[in-house]
Amino acid sequence: MPNPTPSLRHQLLRSASALLIGLAALGGAAHVFAASKGATSDYQQQVAACNNGSSNEDKATCLREAGAAKQAAARGGLSNPDAAQLKDNALRRCEGLPQSDRIDCEKRVNGHGRVEGSVGEGGILRETVTIVPAPAK
Repeated sequence: MPNPTPSLRHQLLRSASALLIGLAALGGAAHVFAASKGATSDYQQQVAACNNGSSNEDKATCLREAGAAKQAAARGGLSNPDAAQLKDNALRRCEGLPQSDRIDCEKRVNGHGRVEGSVGEGGILRETVTIVPAPAK
């Protein structure tokens, strides 16, 4: 008569593997559910801002942008950069300028000069003044 132990051991290993895979899937699903819940909450806040006029853009554009942001968040394509990352991005935009303009651009990014306006007003104007001596005659 054959020994039933290897079959039982094989069955236990398969059951344990299935259990581990199931737990891993549940953990992943919980993470996706939590992210989706947060994205839905953000989306609802954005739609509310569109509807009450506090978004600083027309309602149709606002709703379209809110929907696009919700889809990007669901794919994991949105990030929330910190101040250092935002400053680094601004400095990298200065890199494509000629050297004389790049220096002024970097000064503006670093807070030198005059700043006026706001996003709600249509833009932020950052201005620096560079005095260039007149050429000698």
